[in-house]
Amino acid sequence: MSLPPSLTDHACVESPPSPLASRLVGLTGSLDRCVTTGEWAPTALERSLARRLVVGSAGDLQPAPALIRSVIWEGNIPLCHENGGRFVSLLGLSLTVAESAEPDRAPALTRVRELLERLTEGTPALATPGA
Repeated sequence: MSLPPSLTDHACVESPPSPLASRLVGLTGSLDRCVTTGEWAPTALERSLARRLVVGSAGDLQPAPALIRSVIWEGNIPLCHENGGRFVSLLGLSLTVAESAEPDRAPALTRVRELLERLTEGTPALATPGA
């Protein structure tokens, strides 16, 4: 006999963290610490692509899979080689999480966007097409 939904659907009943989202949160935290300590600094390409993700996800505050995919495509091979591929690793895992049905994906992607915002501090705004 199962318990009625009213006894199992409480916020205090936590589900175990999803593995992909946990990995993304860990990678995001690691890169954030590396930025803070100066161990890692994004290149001009990485900053530009981070800016594109921040601007493109302004409404949802989370980068959508199509946006992440287009940024990876735009960065192409150079993005894989710059800074040991750390940034593209973050994007690749973000894409996997964004396309998943994991319950923890929203907070993980929000943390990624917060890091992206931090990486774009002090970078010029993107030019408006046709301006």
